[in-house]
Amino acid sequence: MSNSGKGGIFRRMFVIYAVIMILAVIGVELSVTSAVRDTYISHLRDNLAVQADLVSDTLSFRSLSPLDDACRQLKQRMGARVTIINTDGRVLGDSDSDSRTMDNHAHRQEIQQAMLNGIGMAVRFSNTLKYDFLYVAVKISRGGADAGFIRLSIPLADVDAAVNFLRLKILAIVLSILVAAALFSFWQMDHIRRLTRQIRDFAGSMASGEVGKKLFLHQEGEFDEIAASLNAMSEELKNSIASHEEEQHRLNMVLRNIPDALFIINAKGMITLSSVAARTLFGETALTGRPFIEVVRNSEFLLLMETVRKEERSASAELRIDSPLEQYCVVQVSPLFYHERELSGFVAIFHDITQLRKLEQTRKDFVANISHEIRTPITAIQGFADTLLEGALDDRQNALKFLQTIKANSERINSLVEDLMTISKLELGVIRIEKSRVDIREVVDHVLATLSDKAVAKGLSVGARLMTEPAAIDADRDRLIQVLSNLVDNAIKFTEQGGVTIGDEMHGGKLVLFVEDTGIGIEARHVPRLGERFYRVDPGRSRNMGGTGLGLAIVKHLVKAHGWDLQIESTPGKGTRARIVTG
Repeated sequence: MSNSGKGGIFRRMFVIYAVIMILAVIGVELSVTSAVRDTYISHLRDNLAVQADLVSDTLSFRSLSPLDDACRQLKQRMGARVTIINTDGRVLGDSDSDSRTMDNHAHRQEIQQAMLNGIGMAVRFSNTLKYDFLYVAVKISRGGADAGFIRLSIPLADVDAAVNFLRLKILAIVLSILVAAALFSFWQMDHIRRLTRQIRDFAGSMASGEVGKKLFLHQEGEFDEIAASLNAMSEELKNSIASHEEEQHRLNMVLRNIPDALFIINAKGMITLSSVAARTLFGETALTGRPFIEVVRNSEFLLLMETVRKEERSASAELRIDSPLEQYCVVQVSPLFYHERELSGFVAIFHDITQLRKLEQTRKDFVANISHEIRTPITAIQGFADTLLEGALDDRQNALKFLQTIKANSERINSLVEDLMTISKLELGVIRIEKSRVDIREVVDHVLATLSDKAVAKGLSVGARLMTEPAAIDADRDRLIQVLSNLVDNAIKFTEQGGVTIGDEMHGGKLVLFVEDTGIGIEARHVPRLGERFYRVDPGRSRNMGGTGLGLAIVKHLVKAHGWDLQIESTPGKGTRARIVTG
Protein backbone atom coordinates (compact mmCIF):
# COMPACT_ATOMS: atom_id res chain seq x y z
CA MET A 1 0.00 0.00 0.00
CA SER A 2 1.32 3.47 -0.88
CA ASN A 3 2.03 6.28 1.55
CA SER A 4 -0.92 8.22 0.15
CA GLY A 5 -3.16 5.32 1.09
CA LYS A 6 -1.77 5.34 4.58
CA GLY A 7 -2.20 9.10 4.84
CA GLY A 8 -5.77 8.74 3.64
CA ILE A 9 -6.58 6.40 6.52
CA PHE A 10 -5.21 8.82 9.08
CA ARG A 11 -6.95 11.77 7.43
CA ARG A 12 -10.24 9.91 7.49
CA MET A 13 -9.72 9.12 11.15
CA PHE A 14 -8.98 12.76 11.92
CA VAL A 15 -11.97 14.01 9.91
CA ILE A 16 -14.28 11.55 11.68
CA TYR A 17 -13.06 12.58 15.11
CA ALA A 18 -13.15 16.27 14.15
CA VAL A 19 -16.76 15.97 12.92
CA ILE A 20 -17.72 14.15 16.11
CA MET A 21 -16.03 16.83 18.20
CA ILE A 22 -17.67 19.67 16.24
CA LEU A 23 -21.10 18.06 16.54
CA ALA A 24 -20.52 17.57 20.26
CA VAL A 25 -19.41 21.19 20.63
CA ILE A 26 -22.44 22.42 18.67
CA GLY A 27 -24.70 20.37 20.91
CA VAL A 28 -23.00 21.65 24.05
CA GLU A 29 -23.03 25.24 22.76
CA LEU A 30 -26.71 25.10 21.92
CA SER A 31 -27.64 23.57 25.24
CA VAL A 32 -25.40 25.95 27.26
CA THR A 33 -26.47 29.13 25.48
CA SER A 34 -30.10 28.03 25.59
CA ALA A 35 -29.82 27.33 29.31
CA VAL A 36 -28.07 30.67 29.92
CA ARG A 37 -30.69 32.54 27.89
CA ASP A 38 -33.53 30.78 29.70
CA THR A 39 -31.92 31.52 33.06
CA TYR A 40 -31.40 35.17 32.15
CA ILE A 41 -34.97 35.50 30.93
CA SER A 42 -36.21 33.79 34.09
CA HIS A 43 -34.31 36.30 36.22
CA LEU A 44 -35.71 39.19 34.14
CA ARG A 45 -39.21 37.81 34.56
CA ASP A 46 -38.84 37.64 38.31
CA ASN A 47 -37.36 41.10 38.42
CA LEU A 48 -40.13 42.57 36.24
CA ALA A 49 -42.76 40.78 38.28
CA VAL A 50 -41.38 42.35 41.46
CA GLN A 51 -41.31 45.79 39.85
CA ALA A 52 -44.86 45.37 38.57
CA ASP A 53 -46.05 44.39 42.01
CA LEU A 54 -44.26 47.41 43.56
CA VAL A 55 -45.85 49.94 41.23
CA SER A 56 -49.33 48.43 41.36
CA ASP A 57 -50.24 50.41 44.49
CA THR A 58 -49.78 53.68 42.65
CA LEU A 59 -52.18 52.83 39.86
CA SER A 60 -55.99 52.91 39.69
CA PHE A 61 -57.72 50.33 37.53
CA ARG A 62 -61.04 52.27 37.75
CA SER A 63 -59.90 55.48 36.11
CA LEU A 64 -62.09 56.54 33.24
CA SER A 65 -59.32 58.48 31.52
CA PRO A 66 -56.40 56.75 29.80
CA LEU A 67 -53.39 56.03 32.00
CA ASP A 68 -50.87 56.54 29.23
CA ASP A 69 -49.07 59.39 31.00
CA ALA A 70 -48.70 57.40 34.20
CA CYS A 71 -47.33 54.50 32.19
CA ARG A 72 -44.80 56.75 30.51
CA GLN A 73 -43.60 58.05 33.85
CA LEU A 74 -43.18 54.51 35.14
CA LYS A 75 -41.21 53.56 32.03
CA GLN A 76 -38.78 56.41 32.67
CA ARG A 77 -38.12 55.02 36.14
CA MET A 78 -38.02 51.29 35.31
CA GLY A 79 -36.77 51.33 31.69
CA ALA A 80 -39.48 48.91 30.61
CA ARG A 81 -42.65 49.38 28.62
CA VAL A 82 -45.65 49.50 30.92
CA THR A 83 -49.14 48.39 29.94
CA ILE A 84 -52.17 48.46 32.27
CA ILE A 85 -55.00 46.07 31.42
CA ASN A 86 -58.29 45.52 33.20
CA THR A 87 -59.74 42.09 33.94
CA ASP A 88 -61.66 41.88 30.69
CA GLY A 89 -58.52 42.52 28.61
CA ARG A 90 -59.13 46.14 27.71
CA VAL A 91 -55.97 48.29 27.70
CA LEU A 92 -56.23 51.13 30.20
CA GLY A 93 -52.84 52.65 29.53
CA ASP A 94 -49.60 52.08 27.68
CA SER A 95 -46.26 53.83 27.79
CA ASP A 96 -45.49 53.38 24.08
CA SER A 97 -48.83 53.56 22.29
CA ASP A 98 -52.20 55.20 22.53
CA SER A 99 -54.21 52.80 24.68
CA ARG A 100 -57.43 53.82 23.00
CA THR A 101 -56.29 52.38 19.69
CA MET A 102 -54.96 49.12 21.09
CA ASP A 103 -56.95 45.90 20.73
CA ASN A 104 -58.12 43.69 23.55
CA HIS A 105 -55.33 41.77 25.30
CA ALA A 106 -57.40 39.12 26.99
CA HIS A 107 -56.11 36.38 24.67
CA ARG A 108 -52.45 37.28 24.92
CA GLN A 109 -50.32 34.38 26.22
CA GLU A 110 -48.90 36.27 29.19
CA ILE A 111 -52.38 37.48 30.22
CA GLN A 112 -53.79 33.97 30.00
CA GLN A 113 -50.94 32.63 32.19
CA ALA A 114 -51.39 35.51 34.69
CA MET A 115 -55.09 34.75 34.98
CA LEU A 116 -54.22 31.19 35.97
CA ASN A 117 -50.97 31.57 37.88
CA GLY A 118 -50.80 35.22 38.91
CA ILE A 119 -47.78 35.79 36.72
CA GLY A 120 -47.54 35.23 33.00
CA MET A 121 -44.64 35.47 30.56
CA ALA A 122 -44.23 35.36 26.81
CA VAL A 123 -41.42 36.04 24.34
CA ARG A 124 -42.46 37.39 20.96
CA PHE A 125 -40.55 38.58 17.94
CA SER A 126 -41.04 42.13 16.81
CA ASN A 127 -41.38 42.36 13.07
CA THR A 128 -40.76 46.07 13.28
CA LEU A 129 -37.66 46.03 15.46
CA LYS A 130 -36.46 42.61 14.33
CA TYR A 131 -35.69 41.17 17.75
CA ASP A 132 -37.49 39.43 20.60
CA PHE A 133 -39.39 41.11 23.45
CA LEU A 134 -40.05 39.67 26.90
CA TYR A 135 -43.59 40.28 28.20
CA VAL A 136 -44.30 39.73 31.91
CA ALA A 137 -47.89 40.20 33.18
CA VAL A 138 -48.78 40.30 36.88
CA LYS A 139 -52.34 39.90 38.09
CA ILE A 140 -53.23 42.64 40.60
CA SER A 141 -55.83 42.00 43.32
CA ARG A 142 -57.67 44.61 45.43
CA GLY A 143 -59.71 43.62 48.45
CA GLY A 144 -59.61 39.96 47.52
CA ALA A 145 -60.89 40.63 44.01
CA ASP A 146 -59.02 40.80 40.68
CA ALA A 147 -58.43 44.40 39.74
CA GLY A 148 -56.49 43.94 36.50
CA PHE A 149 -53.02 43.29 35.07
CA ILE A 150 -49.79 45.23 34.87
CA ARG A 151 -47.63 44.09 31.96
CA LEU A 152 -44.00 45.06 31.65
CA SER A 153 -41.96 44.30 28.51
CA ILE A 154 -38.37 44.84 27.66
CA PRO A 155 -36.41 44.01 24.45
CA LEU A 156 -34.14 40.93 24.62
CA ALA A 157 -31.53 42.46 22.28
CA ASP A 158 -29.08 42.85 25.17
CA VAL A 159 -29.80 39.31 26.32
CA ASP A 160 -29.24 37.99 22.82
CA ALA A 161 -26.07 40.06 22.49
CA ALA A 162 -24.79 38.65 25.78
CA VAL A 163 -25.71 35.10 24.69
CA ASN A 164 -24.04 35.64 21.31
CA PHE A 165 -20.93 36.94 23.04
CA LEU A 166 -20.96 33.87 25.25
CA ARG A 167 -21.40 31.75 22.16
CA LEU A 168 -18.41 33.43 20.51
CA LYS A 169 -16.30 32.81 23.60
CA ILE A 170 -17.33 29.17 23.63
CA LEU A 171 -16.58 28.85 19.90
CA ALA A 172 -13.21 30.57 20.34
CA ILE A 173 -12.30 28.24 23.19
CA VAL A 174 -13.54 25.21 21.25
CA LEU A 175 -11.66 26.24 18.11
CA SER A 176 -8.50 26.72 20.15
CA ILE A 177 -8.97 23.30 21.68
CA LEU A 178 -9.76 21.85 18.24
CA VAL A 179 -6.63 23.38 16.67
CA ALA A 180 -4.52 22.14 19.56
CA ALA A 181 -6.12 18.70 19.27
CA ALA A 182 -5.55 18.74 15.50
CA LEU A 183 -1.88 19.62 15.92
CA PHE A 184 -1.47 16.95 18.55
CA SER A 185 -3.40 14.47 16.40
CA PHE A 186 -1.27 15.24 13.37
CA TRP A 187 1.87 14.80 15.43
CA GLN A 188 0.57 11.57 16.92
CA MET A 189 -0.64 10.32 13.54
CA ASP A 190 2.69 11.15 11.94
CA HIS A 191 4.40 9.27 14.74
CA ILE A 192 2.08 6.29 14.25
CA ARG A 193 2.55 6.57 10.49
CA ARG A 194 6.31 6.36 10.88
CA LEU A 195 5.94 3.34 13.16
CA THR A 196 3.55 1.63 10.74
CA ARG A 197 5.91 2.47 7.86
CA GLN A 198 8.76 0.79 9.75
CA ILE A 199 6.57 -2.23 10.39
CA ARG A 200 5.38 -2.27 6.77
CA ASP A 201 8.95 -2.04 5.41
CA PHE A 202 10.07 -4.76 7.79
CA ALA A 203 7.18 -7.01 6.74
CA GLY A 204 7.90 -6.23 3.07
CA SER A 205 11.55 -7.19 3.47
CA MET A 206 10.47 -10.49 5.05
CA ALA A 207 8.03 -11.08 2.20
CA SER A 208 10.83 -10.49 -0.34
CA GLY A 209 13.03 -13.05 1.40
CA GLU A 210 15.23 -10.80 3.54
CA VAL A 211 14.76 -12.77 6.72
CA GLY A 212 16.84 -12.58 9.88
CA LYS A 213 16.56 -8.79 10.25
CA LYS A 214 15.47 -7.13 13.49
CA LEU A 215 12.86 -4.42 13.99
CA PHE A 216 13.86 -2.02 16.79
CA LEU A 217 11.20 0.27 18.35
CA HIS A 218 12.13 2.11 21.54
CA GLN A 219 9.44 2.34 24.23
CA GLU A 220 6.52 2.51 21.84
CA GLY A 221 3.96 0.71 24.00
CA GLU A 222 1.86 -1.80 22.08
CA PHE A 223 4.13 -1.38 19.07
CA ASP A 224 6.97 -2.91 21.09
CA GLU A 225 4.90 -6.08 21.40
CA ILE A 226 4.23 -6.04 17.63
CA ALA A 227 7.96 -5.58 16.98
CA ALA A 228 8.79 -8.46 19.31
CA SER A 229 6.26 -10.69 17.53
CA LEU A 230 7.61 -9.73 14.10
CA ASN A 231 11.20 -10.32 15.21
CA ALA A 232 10.24 -13.75 16.53
CA MET A 233 8.41 -14.44 13.27
CA SER A 234 11.46 -13.32 11.26
CA GLU A 235 13.77 -15.57 13.26
CA GLU A 236 11.40 -18.52 12.94
CA LEU A 237 11.00 -17.84 9.22
CA LYS A 238 14.78 -17.65 8.83
CA ASN A 239 15.21 -21.01 10.56
CA SER A 240 12.37 -22.50 8.54
CA ILE A 241 13.81 -21.25 5.25
CA ALA A 242 17.30 -22.45 6.22
CA SER A 243 15.89 -25.86 7.06
CA HIS A 244 13.91 -25.92 3.82
CA GLU A 245 16.95 -24.86 1.80
CA GLU A 246 19.03 -27.54 3.48
CA GLU A 247 16.40 -30.15 2.67
CA GLN A 248 16.17 -28.78 -0.87
CA HIS A 249 19.95 -28.92 -1.17
CA ARG A 250 19.97 -32.52 0.01
CA LEU A 251 17.23 -33.40 -2.44
CA ASN A 252 19.09 -31.65 -5.27
CA MET A 253 22.29 -33.47 -4.37
CA VAL A 254 20.44 -36.78 -4.36
CA LEU A 255 18.83 -35.98 -7.71
CA ARG A 256 22.14 -34.75 -9.11
CA ASN A 257 23.88 -37.98 -8.14
CA ILE A 258 21.11 -40.29 -9.33
CA PRO A 259 22.49 -41.91 -12.48
CA ASP A 260 18.99 -42.44 -13.84
CA ALA A 261 16.59 -39.85 -15.21
CA LEU A 262 13.80 -39.10 -12.73
CA PHE A 263 10.52 -37.24 -13.15
CA ILE A 264 7.93 -36.31 -10.56
CA ILE A 265 4.67 -35.76 -12.43
CA ASN A 266 1.51 -34.33 -10.87
CA ALA A 267 -2.00 -35.67 -11.40
CA LYS A 268 -2.52 -33.25 -14.32
CA GLY A 269 0.45 -34.66 -16.19
CA MET A 270 2.82 -31.71 -15.55
CA ILE A 271 6.46 -32.34 -14.62
CA THR A 272 7.06 -30.73 -11.21
CA LEU A 273 10.59 -32.02 -10.61
CA SER A 274 13.31 -33.55 -12.78
CA SER A 275 16.79 -34.88 -12.14
CA VAL A 276 19.96 -33.66 -13.82
CA ALA A 277 20.29 -36.96 -15.69
CA ALA A 278 16.88 -36.29 -17.28
CA ARG A 279 18.35 -33.43 -19.29
CA THR A 280 21.03 -35.70 -20.68
CA LEU A 281 18.39 -38.19 -21.76
CA PHE A 282 15.71 -35.80 -23.03
CA GLY A 283 17.69 -32.71 -24.04
CA GLU A 284 19.06 -29.60 -22.33
CA THR A 285 15.82 -27.59 -22.52
CA ALA A 286 13.87 -26.80 -19.36
CA LEU A 287 11.76 -29.80 -18.35
CA THR A 288 10.06 -28.65 -15.16
CA GLY A 289 6.59 -27.19 -15.72
CA ARG A 290 6.05 -28.91 -19.07
CA PRO A 291 3.53 -31.70 -19.82
CA PHE A 292 5.31 -35.05 -19.79
CA ILE A 293 3.82 -35.92 -23.18
CA GLU A 294 5.88 -33.06 -24.71
CA VAL A 295 9.08 -34.41 -23.17
CA VAL A 296 8.66 -38.19 -23.48
CA ARG A 297 7.22 -38.64 -26.93
CA ASN A 298 6.55 -42.35 -26.72
CA SER A 299 3.21 -44.11 -27.05
CA GLU A 300 4.31 -47.05 -24.88
CA PHE A 301 5.13 -44.66 -22.05
CA LEU A 302 1.67 -43.08 -22.34
CA LEU A 303 0.09 -46.54 -22.09
CA LEU A 304 2.28 -47.30 -19.07
CA MET A 305 1.20 -44.09 -17.34
CA GLU A 306 -2.45 -44.87 -18.05
CA THR A 307 -2.01 -48.38 -16.64
CA VAL A 308 -0.49 -47.03 -13.43
CA ARG A 309 -3.27 -44.43 -13.17
CA LYS A 310 -6.02 -47.05 -13.51
CA GLU A 311 -4.49 -49.85 -11.43
CA GLU A 312 -2.75 -47.53 -8.91
CA ARG A 313 0.30 -49.76 -8.72
CA SER A 314 3.85 -49.65 -10.04
CA ALA A 315 4.60 -50.89 -13.54
CA SER A 316 7.64 -51.00 -15.81
CA ALA A 317 8.45 -51.34 -19.49
CA GLU A 318 11.35 -51.13 -21.92
CA LEU A 319 11.20 -48.15 -24.27
CA ARG A 320 13.07 -46.78 -27.24
CA ILE A 321 13.40 -43.00 -27.22
CA ASP A 322 14.09 -41.45 -30.61
CA SER A 323 14.61 -37.81 -29.59
CA PRO A 324 17.02 -36.11 -29.23
CA LEU A 325 19.06 -39.30 -29.82
CA GLU A 326 18.08 -42.91 -30.23
CA GLN A 327 18.32 -44.43 -26.77
CA TYR A 328 16.91 -47.41 -24.91
CA CYS A 329 15.52 -47.26 -21.36
CA VAL A 330 13.84 -49.41 -18.78
CA VAL A 331 11.25 -47.14 -17.16
CA GLN A 332 9.44 -47.77 -13.90
CA VAL A 333 6.41 -45.65 -12.99
CA SER A 334 5.00 -45.61 -9.46
CA PRO A 335 1.89 -43.77 -8.20
CA LEU A 336 2.18 -41.02 -5.56
CA PHE A 337 -0.36 -40.76 -2.74
CA TYR A 338 0.03 -37.62 -0.60
CA HIS A 339 -3.41 -38.31 0.85
CA GLU A 340 -4.92 -41.72 1.44
CA ARG A 341 -6.44 -43.22 -1.73
CA GLU A 342 -6.09 -39.92 -3.57
CA LEU A 343 -3.71 -40.13 -6.52
CA SER A 344 -1.49 -37.05 -6.42
CA GLY A 345 1.00 -37.85 -9.15
CA PHE A 346 3.62 -40.26 -10.43
CA VAL A 347 7.33 -40.99 -10.06
CA ALA A 348 8.99 -42.13 -13.29
CA ILE A 349 12.57 -43.46 -13.30
CA PHE A 350 14.32 -44.07 -16.64
CA HIS A 351 17.29 -46.43 -16.52
CA ASP A 352 19.41 -45.93 -19.62
CA ILE A 353 20.33 -49.29 -21.17
CA THR A 354 21.55 -47.82 -24.45
CA GLN A 355 25.14 -48.90 -23.82
CA LEU A 356 24.01 -52.39 -22.87
CA ARG A 357 21.99 -52.58 -26.05
CA LYS A 358 24.93 -51.26 -28.06
CA LEU A 359 27.30 -53.72 -26.41
CA GLU A 360 24.87 -56.52 -27.08
CA GLN A 361 24.49 -55.40 -30.68
CA THR A 362 28.24 -54.96 -30.99
CA ARG A 363 28.78 -58.47 -29.66
CA LYS A 364 26.25 -59.86 -32.12
CA ASP A 365 27.77 -57.84 -34.96
CA PHE A 366 31.26 -58.89 -33.90
CA VAL A 367 30.36 -62.58 -33.83
CA ALA A 368 28.51 -62.29 -37.14
CA ASN A 369 31.25 -60.20 -38.79
CA ILE A 370 34.19 -62.24 -37.60
CA SER A 371 32.36 -65.43 -38.55
CA HIS A 372 31.74 -63.99 -42.00
CA GLU A 373 35.25 -62.56 -42.35
CA ILE A 374 36.91 -65.85 -41.40
CA ARG A 375 34.43 -68.10 -43.20
CA THR A 376 35.04 -66.45 -46.60
CA PRO A 377 38.82 -67.03 -46.80
CA ILE A 378 38.53 -70.46 -45.12
CA THR A 379 35.87 -71.47 -47.65
CA ALA A 380 38.13 -70.29 -50.46
CA ILE A 381 41.16 -72.15 -49.02
CA GLN A 382 39.11 -75.30 -48.46
CA GLY A 383 37.59 -75.15 -51.95
CA PHE A 384 40.88 -74.64 -53.77
CA ALA A 385 42.60 -77.29 -51.61
CA ASP A 386 39.87 -79.80 -52.47
CA THR A 387 40.24 -78.89 -56.13
CA LEU A 388 44.00 -79.52 -55.97
CA LEU A 389 43.52 -82.84 -54.18
CA GLU A 390 40.97 -83.94 -56.75
CA GLY A 391 43.53 -83.74 -59.56
CA ALA A 392 44.11 -80.09 -60.29
CA LEU A 393 47.54 -80.47 -58.70
CA ASP A 394 48.76 -82.01 -62.00
CA ASP A 395 47.56 -78.94 -63.89
CA ARG A 396 50.65 -76.88 -63.16
CA GLN A 397 49.36 -73.59 -64.50
CA ASN A 398 46.05 -73.70 -62.61
CA ALA A 399 47.63 -75.31 -59.55
CA LEU A 400 49.99 -72.35 -59.15
CA LYS A 401 47.04 -69.96 -59.44
CA PHE A 402 45.08 -71.95 -56.84
CA LEU A 403 48.06 -71.95 -54.45
CA GLN A 404 48.44 -68.16 -54.80
CA THR A 405 44.75 -67.76 -53.96
CA ILE A 406 45.16 -70.05 -50.93
CA LYS A 407 48.17 -67.99 -49.82
CA ALA A 408 46.29 -64.67 -50.28
CA ASN A 409 43.35 -65.91 -48.20
CA SER A 410 45.65 -67.27 -45.50
CA GLU A 411 47.40 -63.89 -45.39
CA ARG A 412 44.01 -62.23 -45.10
CA ILE A 413 43.14 -64.48 -42.15
CA ASN A 414 46.52 -63.71 -40.60
CA SER A 415 45.99 -59.95 -41.07
CA LEU A 416 42.56 -60.24 -39.53
CA VAL A 417 43.90 -62.13 -36.53
CA GLU A 418 46.74 -59.63 -36.11
CA ASP A 419 44.32 -56.68 -36.21
CA LEU A 420 42.06 -58.38 -33.69
CA MET A 421 45.03 -59.09 -31.43
CA THR A 422 46.15 -55.48 -31.75
CA ILE A 423 42.71 -54.17 -30.72
CA SER A 424 42.49 -56.69 -27.88
CA LYS A 425 45.93 -55.73 -26.60
CA LEU A 426 45.04 -52.04 -26.78
CA GLU A 427 41.82 -52.62 -24.82
CA LEU A 428 43.61 -54.77 -22.24
CA GLY A 429 46.46 -52.27 -21.93
CA VAL A 430 49.08 -54.80 -23.09
CA ILE A 431 50.24 -52.40 -25.77
CA ARG A 432 51.54 -49.33 -23.97
CA ILE A 433 52.09 -45.93 -25.49
CA GLU A 434 55.71 -44.88 -25.01
CA LYS A 435 55.77 -41.15 -25.73
CA SER A 436 58.84 -39.24 -26.81
CA ARG A 437 59.53 -36.05 -28.75
CA VAL A 438 58.67 -36.87 -32.37
CA ASP A 439 59.41 -34.75 -35.46
CA ILE A 440 56.14 -34.56 -37.38
CA ARG A 441 57.83 -33.86 -40.73
CA GLU A 442 59.98 -36.98 -40.39
CA VAL A 443 56.90 -39.14 -39.55
CA VAL A 444 54.90 -37.73 -42.46
CA ASP A 445 57.80 -38.32 -44.88
CA HIS A 446 58.02 -41.93 -43.69
CA VAL A 447 54.30 -42.52 -44.28
CA LEU A 448 54.38 -40.91 -47.72
CA ALA A 449 57.43 -42.95 -48.74
CA THR A 450 55.66 -46.15 -47.68
CA LEU A 451 52.38 -45.52 -49.49
CA SER A 452 53.35 -43.33 -52.45
CA ASP A 453 53.75 -46.32 -54.80
CA LYS A 454 50.22 -47.49 -53.98
CA ALA A 455 48.84 -44.03 -54.71
CA VAL A 456 50.80 -43.69 -57.96
CA ALA A 457 49.47 -47.09 -59.05
CA LYS A 458 45.94 -45.62 -58.87
CA GLY A 459 46.98 -42.40 -60.55
CA LEU A 460 46.65 -40.35 -57.38
CA SER A 461 48.88 -37.70 -55.89
CA VAL A 462 50.04 -37.81 -52.27
CA GLY A 463 51.67 -34.90 -50.50
CA ALA A 464 52.16 -32.96 -47.31
CA ARG A 465 50.93 -29.55 -46.20
CA LEU A 466 52.90 -28.76 -43.09
CA MET A 467 53.46 -25.53 -41.22
CA THR A 468 56.61 -23.61 -42.13
CA GLU A 469 57.95 -23.93 -38.63
CA PRO A 470 59.14 -27.50 -37.93
CA ALA A 471 56.63 -29.01 -35.47
CA ALA A 472 57.28 -31.69 -32.85
CA ILE A 473 54.85 -33.63 -30.69
CA ASP A 474 54.95 -35.96 -27.71
CA ALA A 475 53.83 -39.30 -29.14
CA ASP A 476 54.71 -42.95 -29.64
CA ARG A 477 56.50 -42.73 -33.03
CA ASP A 478 55.67 -46.23 -34.27
CA ARG A 479 52.02 -45.97 -33.24
CA LEU A 480 51.71 -42.51 -34.79
CA ILE A 481 53.10 -43.90 -38.05
CA GLN A 482 50.57 -46.74 -37.79
CA VAL A 483 47.70 -44.27 -37.28
CA LEU A 484 48.67 -42.04 -40.20
CA SER A 485 49.43 -45.02 -42.44
CA ASN A 486 45.99 -46.52 -41.82
CA LEU A 487 44.30 -43.19 -42.52
CA VAL A 488 46.29 -42.58 -45.73
CA ASP A 489 45.74 -46.18 -46.85
CA ASN A 490 41.97 -45.81 -46.34
CA ALA A 491 42.02 -42.50 -48.22
CA ILE A 492 43.83 -44.08 -51.19
CA LYS A 493 41.37 -46.99 -51.27
CA PHE A 494 38.31 -44.73 -51.52
CA THR A 495 39.72 -42.06 -53.84
CA GLU A 496 39.42 -42.48 -57.61
CA GLN A 497 40.89 -39.18 -58.74
CA GLY A 498 42.66 -36.26 -57.18
CA GLY A 499 44.89 -37.06 -54.26
CA VAL A 500 45.57 -37.43 -50.55
CA THR A 501 47.19 -34.83 -48.30
CA ILE A 502 48.75 -35.12 -44.83
CA GLY A 503 49.14 -31.90 -42.88
CA ASP A 504 49.12 -30.09 -39.57
CA GLU A 505 47.61 -26.87 -38.29
CA MET A 506 46.93 -24.98 -35.07
CA HIS A 507 43.31 -24.76 -33.91
CA GLY A 508 42.20 -23.33 -30.57
CA GLY A 509 45.77 -23.40 -29.30
CA LYS A 510 46.09 -27.13 -30.07
CA LEU A 511 48.07 -28.93 -32.76
CA VAL A 512 45.83 -30.80 -35.23
CA LEU A 513 47.08 -33.50 -37.61
CA PHE A 514 44.84 -34.22 -40.60
CA VAL A 515 44.53 -36.55 -43.56
CA GLU A 516 42.22 -35.38 -46.31
CA ASP A 517 41.28 -36.80 -49.69
CA THR A 518 39.17 -35.99 -52.73
CA GLY A 519 37.40 -39.34 -52.70
CA ILE A 520 33.81 -40.50 -52.76
CA GLY A 521 33.05 -39.21 -49.29
CA ILE A 522 30.75 -40.65 -46.63
CA GLU A 523 27.11 -39.93 -45.91
CA ALA A 524 26.46 -38.18 -42.57
CA ARG A 525 24.48 -41.13 -41.15
CA HIS A 526 27.56 -43.37 -41.37
CA VAL A 527 30.07 -40.97 -39.77
CA PRO A 528 29.15 -41.69 -36.08
CA ARG A 529 29.75 -45.43 -36.60
CA LEU A 530 33.16 -45.10 -38.23
CA GLY A 531 35.67 -46.79 -35.96
CA GLU A 532 33.38 -49.64 -34.97
CA ARG A 533 34.84 -53.10 -35.53
CA PHE A 534 34.02 -54.53 -38.95
CA TYR A 535 31.83 -51.54 -39.80
CA ARG A 536 32.01 -50.74 -43.50
CA VAL A 537 30.17 -48.00 -45.37
CA ASP A 538 30.29 -50.17 -48.50
CA PRO A 539 30.95 -53.76 -47.29
CA GLY A 540 31.35 -55.35 -50.73
CA ARG A 541 33.81 -52.74 -52.02
CA SER A 542 35.84 -52.70 -48.83
CA ARG A 543 36.17 -56.47 -48.78
CA ASN A 544 37.23 -56.55 -52.43
CA MET A 545 39.95 -54.05 -51.60
CA GLY A 546 41.31 -56.42 -48.98
CA GLY A 547 40.23 -54.48 -45.94
CA THR A 548 39.43 -56.25 -42.68
CA GLY A 549 37.09 -53.55 -41.41
CA LEU A 550 39.34 -53.04 -38.37
CA GLY A 551 41.69 -50.33 -39.64
CA LEU A 552 39.73 -47.35 -38.32
CA ALA A 553 38.95 -49.22 -35.09
CA ILE A 554 42.71 -49.60 -34.50
CA VAL A 555 43.22 -45.91 -35.34
CA LYS A 556 40.48 -44.92 -32.92
CA HIS A 557 42.01 -47.02 -30.10
CA LEU A 558 45.54 -45.72 -30.72
CA VAL A 559 44.38 -42.08 -30.84
CA LYS A 560 42.44 -42.59 -27.60
CA ALA A 561 45.45 -44.29 -25.98
CA HIS A 562 47.47 -41.13 -26.71
CA GLY A 563 44.79 -39.04 -24.99
CA TRP A 564 43.82 -37.40 -28.27
CA ASP A 565 40.53 -37.01 -30.13
CA LEU A 566 39.64 -38.36 -33.58
CA GLN A 567 37.18 -36.33 -35.66
CA ILE A 568 35.97 -37.28 -39.14
CA GLU A 569 34.31 -34.80 -41.50
CA SER A 570 33.02 -35.88 -44.88
CA THR A 571 30.94 -34.63 -47.79
CA PRO A 572 29.62 -37.20 -50.29
CA GLY A 573 31.28 -36.74 -53.68
CA LYS A 574 33.84 -34.22 -52.38
CA GLY A 575 36.05 -36.12 -49.97
CA THR A 576 36.81 -36.89 -46.36
CA ARG A 577 38.97 -35.20 -43.73
CA ALA A 578 40.17 -37.07 -40.61
CA ARG A 579 41.44 -34.75 -37.83
CA ILE A 580 43.53 -35.81 -34.84
CA VAL A 581 43.27 -33.14 -32.16
CA THR A 582 46.26 -33.42 -29.83
CA GLY A 583 46.66 -31.91 -26.38
